[in-house]
Order: sequence, then C-alpha cells, then structure tokens
Amino acid sequence: MLREEGGFYDRDPRDYKLRIALVYPAPYMAAINSLGHQIVYFLLNSYDDVMAERFVSDLKGSVESGRSIDEFDVALASLHFEGQYPILLRMLEGFKKPVILGGPAVSANPIPMSLSSDAIGIGDSELLVPPLVESLLEGEFSSLSDIGFFVPSMMNKAVFRRVSELRPLKTQLLVIRDGRPVNPFLLEISRGCGWGCRFCMLGWHQRPRLDLRASYLEEAIDSAVEHGFNSIYVIGSDASSSRLIKDLLHTSAEKGLKVSLPSIRADHIDAELIELALESGENMLTLAPETGSPRMKVLINKMIDNDEVIKVAEEMRQAGMRHLKLYFMVGLPREEDEDIESSAILARKVKSLIDTKVTLSIFVPKPGTPFEEEPLAPEIDIRRRISAFKKLFGGRVNAMHYGRAYLQTLLSVGDFRIAKLLTKAYRLPYNRGAYRELAKRLSIDVDSIVYGQRETPWWDLIETGIKREYVLEERRRAFQWRTTPSCDEYCTGCMRECWLYREKGCS
Repeated sequence: MLREEGGFYDRDPRDYKLRIALVYPAPYMAAINSLGHQIVYFLLNSYDDVMAERFVSDLKGSVESGRSIDEFDVALASLHFEGQYPILLRMLEGFKKPVILGGPAVSANPIPMSLSSDAIGIGDSELLVPPLVESLLEGEFSSLSDIGFFVPSMMNKAVFRRVSELRPLKTQLLVIRDGRPVNPFLLEISRGCGWGCRFCMLGWHQRPRLDLRASYLEEAIDSAVEHGFNSIYVIGSDASSSRLIKDLLHTSAEKGLKVSLPSIRADHIDAELIELALESGENMLTLAPETGSPRMKVLINKMIDNDEVIKVAEEMRQAGMRHLKLYFMVGLPREEDEDIESSAILARKVKSLIDTKVTLSIFVPKPGTPFEEEPLAPEIDIRRRISAFKKLFGGRVNAMHYGRAYLQTLLSVGDFRIAKLLTKAYRLPYNRGAYRELAKRLSIDVDSIVYGQRETPWWDLIETGIKREYVLEERRRAFQWRTTPSCDEYCTGCMRECWLYREKGCS
C-alpha cells in the first residue's frame, strides 16, 4: 500500500477561483519521479486562488481526490517525449475546456500537438507558469502569445524562455510503502549543455549549461534528509561538467543518503569520483560514448576517446564497482557497417574488464539540431547493424525497436499533416503499421516525412535564441568532418545574445 506525503489534499473546489488539472501522460510512479511535473504542481498550488490536482495514466480520477477531469477549468500537461502524445490525447478525450501544454518535446516542435491544444508553453516552466496563472485568473487567454506561449489559433512566434538561475525544489512529494520511501529526492545540479553534440535536441534548445550554485547544494541535501528521503537522484544532462558533482557525493554519503547518477562523460571520471560514488551507495556508472568509431565521433561532435572509456572500466574494477552501462547509437548520418563494428569492439573490450550492459538506440532526427533534416536510416540497414553489434559484442544488449524510431521521427519532425493525423491516430495502437494505414486513408505520405527531404516549419514558430545560420553551419562542419569546441572552452557565437554569459563578452 502506497502513502503519499507532501501533496495538497482535502480541499473544497468551491473555495478556489481556478481549478487546474495537471496531467502527466504516464503511470503514477513515473510522474512522481518527474522533477518538472513536481515543479509545476508546487508552483500552481502556491497561489491562493488556484487548486491544482494531478492526473496520471494508471489512475481513474485525480491523485488527490479522485475527481473527474471534467470538474476542472483547464488542463495543463507536460510532455517530455513524443510517445506521450497519444497517451495524453486518450486521457483528455472528451475534455471540452482549454488545454495548455509544455515540456521539452513540444518546446522544440509544437506543430504535431497544435490541433490538440489551445496554447503551448515554450521553455522553462518556472518562467511560464506565473504569467500563465495570472492570465487565466484574469480571463485574458489571448495574452498568452506575449508571455512565451505559442497559440495555434494566432500562429504567433514564441520566444523560448530560460531561467537564469537554477534553484532546487526543496519540498517534494514522498511516497511511502511499508514505512520506507520508494522514490528518491530529485536534485537538478545542471540544466542544459554546451557541448554541441549535433544529434541532441536538449543541447541545442538549452544552451549553454546552467549550474546550481554551491550555496544551494547543502540546503537541498538537508531538505532531503528533513523530509525523510533516503536517496537522491541527480538530474543534469551534463552533470559531470558541474563542479558540484563530487561535493554532492561526499556530502550525501556523510548524511547517509544513497546517490544515483545520470550518464557521465568518460573524460570527466577519475578514481576519486568512483570512490565517492561507491561511498554514496552507487554500484554502477552509465557512460554514453554513442560510438566507438573515430569518424563518427567527429561527425556528431562528441570527441571522447575510446581509451577514456576503457580507463573508466579499469578504474571501476580496481575500486570494486561491479556494473557499467553503455549507450551507443546506430543509424547516424553517413554511418557505415564498419562504424558499428568499432562500437561493438569497444563495448567488448569494456566487457572484458567489468560487467557491461549496452543500450543501443536508433538515431532519430530532432528539430532545431544540425541533423534535423537527416532521414531515418532504412530498416534493412538498422537490422543488419544491430545484429552485427550483438554478434561482435557478445553480451547483453537492449536495442531500440525500429517501429518506435519510425514513430518518434514522425512525431519529432512532423508538420501540420502530422497534427491532423494525431487527432485520430491516438485511438490506435502505438505502432508503425496502424499509423501508416491511417495516414494512407487521410492521403498523408508519412514515409516522405521520415525518409525524404523535409521542411523545417518550427523555425517560423519558435525563437530559441540560437542563430539558424549557425545550426546550418554546424551541419556543414559535420559533413566536412570538422569539430566545434564546447561553450566551456570559448564562445562560438551560436546565439544572437548569450543570455547567460553576457558578462563574458559572448555576442
């Protein structure tokens, strides 16, 4: 039996001017482990006139009271992955009131969900929620286009909004089973990334990296202890570049908290970090070399030498750490069979040193990145390369399903035809065959979007701050086999004005 602490319960909706259904299109335990979902929940409920209750995919009615979603005035939903689109539409089926979306997926390309929503927030929720609440309380829905929202009926261009200071969420929801916490305290120590990996959506929409201040770190850890958590999950796409990573591990271990780390760059790991991770209860590290091929490293602009990965495995074994997880990609632009062989050989060398599990994902083009116009690789090539990887590696491999990569491509870089398709497809099984058959009946050529020359209409609707000409130049540099340094080395001039590092002279 689960018991939740920290939520907002036993309230009479008649006492509130605005009742908001906060929808997370995933099961309850996934929602409780989403920091973004919790941030919005606590922000909304900080207003005296607002009552926000949560809706998840595996519960009927709200988490707090079991009320029907139809009893609420507006629905807000955060979408982190494209696969959540049809789940959300099923959860909202029949809802006749305004629907407002946000989250990384729709912030990059709001078009596929544009026919299924009234407004889409572009950027960080901490900056979008306060003006949204004020507008809804005042009944000024049309003003959303001026405060960072794309409003489909107006076809306005929305400016991506980013916080300039990262603050930890000190009060969080705690789930108890048999007297023990079952979820971790979520601690974001960095947001965004400045490495410029050419396939990564987050690295191009959240540039440059923003780090948590050292003064906030111990406060957050103390808050985790105070509220009864026994573990911390570290959040940060480039967490290892933060200077706080070792301090966090050390302080957490001192206070008896176990720490789970995200994927870390191999060239940022040393013996000290491994020892600290062990002290804080972590028995596995995750690395994402993406490829073992030197030519592919240049192409994707992720220059981590294979020797660095092997060195980490050796140091982990010496320290007594037992497991390593590796992430590789298949189907990258200009990839050849030999490149996958290089990745498998690297993974096999690592496996000879430490227990190794590999996750093999398929490259999916993402909007706003230098590879946004690249096609999904043909299925026959992907199947052959995955098979070759498994044979050469000889260990445990969790490979992405090609049909999922197809649908993810369709929903990532889809245009208004895909928005039309989604209004009907959400009722179907989430598989390639069902979507293609419906698209055929609607006279939509989905293969041309996935495999063909595609348009990039999101640039007309979203202003990320990144110069489009810079993204196009990065595409050219990729296919000239040239690398680009990270933001931490020097300013490459990717933005019209670097909002974070103005004092450093970035232009």
